[in-house]
Amino acid sequence: MPHVRSSRFVRLLAACTAGVAAVAVLPMASAQAATAPFTVSVTGGYNNTQSLGTATGTVTGTGGSAQASYSVTLCGQSTYPSSRVTIQGGTASVSHTVYYQNCETFTGDLVSSYGFSNAQITVSGSTFYPGNQYTTYTKSRTVYF
Repeated sequence: MPHVRSSRFVRLLAACTAGVAAVAVLPMASAQAATAPFTVSVTGGYNNTQSLGTATGTVTGTGGSAQASYSVTLCGQSTYPSSRVTIQGGTASVSHTVYYQNCETFTGDLVSSYGFSNAQITVSGSTFYPGNQYTTYTKSRTVYF
C-alpha cells in the first residue's frame, strides 16, 4: 500500500523552498561607500622648517572592495624642482607631480587585484639642505574607509 504524506507537510516543504528561492533572487544589501579626507604636508631643510609640499583631498571607497576613487590637490612649496603625491591602496598605486610652487588637482580611480579598506598617501619634496646636498623628504598618512 503506498504511503501518502500529509498535505500539511507538503505545504510546509513548498513554503520553505519558495522562501529560499526568493532570498536567492533578492540582491544583497550593498555596503555604503565612505569618504576619508586627508591632508599630508612634508617639511625639510634646516630643523624641518621648510615647507616642501602639501596634498589635500579625499579617498572614497567601500571597505573590502577592489576599487576606490580619489581627488587630491597637490601644492608644491619651497621645493626643488617638484613635489609628488603617491596614493596606494591594495595593489593599486598612482603618483602625481607638480613643479615648483604650482598647485594642481588630480582625480582618478585605484583598481586593485584584491579588496582593500585603506589607502596610504605619501608626499615628497626636495631641497638643497644640508650642506648643499640634494635631499628628498617624505611624509605618509594612512586613511581608512
